Amino acid sequence: MEISKKLITSVIFLGLTFSFTQCSSAKGMKRESQKNFSYDEAEDYAPSVAAAPKAAPSGEISQNTTKPLKRMMVYSVNVNLQSKEIEAKVTEVIKLAESFGGYALQYSSNGSVNLKIPAEKLKQFLFTLRNQSQNYSEEVSAQDVTEDYTDTEIRMENALKMRIRLLEILKTAKTLEETLKVEAELNKVSESIERFEGRLKYLSSAIQLSSVHVQVRQKWEPVVQKEYKPGPLGYPFYYLYIGLGKVKDGVLWLFVQEIPKEKTEIPD
Repeated sequence: MEISKKLITSVIFLGLTFSFTQCSSAKGMKRESQKNFSYDEAEDYAPSVAAAPKAAPSGEISQNTTKPLKRMMVYSVNVNLQSKEIEAKVTEVIKLAESFGGYALQYSSNGSVNLKIPAEKLKQFLFTLRNQSQNYSEEVSAQDVTEDYTDTEIRMENALKMRIRLLEILKTAKTLEETLKVEAELNKVSESIERFEGRLKYLSSAIQLSSVHVQVRQKWEPVVQKEYKPGPLGYPFYYLYIGLGKVKDGVLWLFVQEIPKEKTEIPD
C-alpha cells in the first residue's frame, strides 16, 4: 500500500511538473514580431543568422560559445498591379509562379490570386513580376517565428521524455487505480505531443513557402478622339456640308435677329 501511494504521488508530481513546464514555455508562443515594408527592407530586418557572440580574449577559449542562431522568417506579400485584360494577366501570374516552383491556392475572374512561392525564390519572383507589370506596388510582412519554433521543439522534447518516464512507471503499476492514473497522464502527454508536431509542421511549411496575394485591376486609358478627313471623292460632299451650314446661318439671320436687352441698373 505504501508503494502504491509513492507511485501515485510520483505520477501526480510528474503531471504537475509537465503542466508547469508547458505553461512557462507557452509565453514564447506569443513573442512574434511583425512588420510591414518592401522586400529589400525585409531582408535587412531579418538577417540569416543572429549576431555572433563576442570573441574571447587571445589565448583563452570561451566555454560559453554557442552556435549562431538561424532566424526563421515567415513572409507574406500583397501585390497590386494593373492590366488591360484582367483574366489574361491572372493566367500569366499563375504561370510565372509555377515557373518558380510555386502554385496557386485560389484565383478568381475579378483579378484576385493567392499564391505559394518557395521562400528562397520569393525575391526573384517579385522582381520578375514587377518588370512584367504596370503600376506595380507591393507590401511585404515579415514575421519572426524563431522563438516560437524553438519553444515548441523544447516542449516537444520534454513531452517525449515525460512519455518514456510514464511508460516506465506503468510497468510497475500493481493496482487498477495506479494503471488508470498513469494512463490518464499518458493520454494528456500524447495529446500534447500531437499538438506540438502539428505546430512544427505548420511553422516549417510557413517558413518554406511564402504567401503572395496578387490583385489585378483594370487599367484605365483615356479615350482618344480620332480626326476624320475626307477622301478624294469625299471633298465635294464635305464642302457641300459646310456650305449648307453657312446657308442655314444666313437664313436664320434674315428671320431672327438678337435684340439687345436693356440693362437694369441697381439704384444707389
